[in-house]
Amino acid sequence: MEELMKKLDKKIKVISYEEIDGISNIHIKRTNKSAICPCCGKKSSKINTKYFRTIKDLPIQDNKVILNLETKTFFCKNKECQIKTFSEKFDFIESHARMTTRLKDRIVGDTKGMSAHYAKTTVNKGLVNISDDTILRLLKKNNNNSR
Repeated sequence: MEELMKKLDKKIKVISYEEIDGISNIHIKRTNKSAICPCCGKKSSKINTKYFRTIKDLPIQDNKVILNLETKTFFCKNKECQIKTFSEKFDFIESHARMTTRLKDRIVGDTKGMSAHYAKTTVNKGLVNISDDTILRLLKKNNNNSR
């Protein structure tokens, strides 16, 4: 399991793993001790809080995957910086996203040209449980980005 998660981020560590009713819940965190402030670019190692994000990912061996991602917030050390705290960023998830980029890309690729209802049925059958509205939002965002 650790090797699969390292494909997302080399600094990811698996805390625990459980499989219930065809869903693999994987608790992960990053092993980094510091992060760069997105506002001023200064490195910080002073952790403010930790919280969990629930992220959907591609299936593993026909099991739907939910990543419980421990995320750290840091204090910015720069007194002139406009922000006081910031959350660590992950390359495999867009800011505020609830699914990995690779899952989003797969959904968009698999559902182009389908009706919303058929796309929902296809995606929910083996990939991930999401609504047809979410699929339409992903397709619309993808079309806007490709222009």
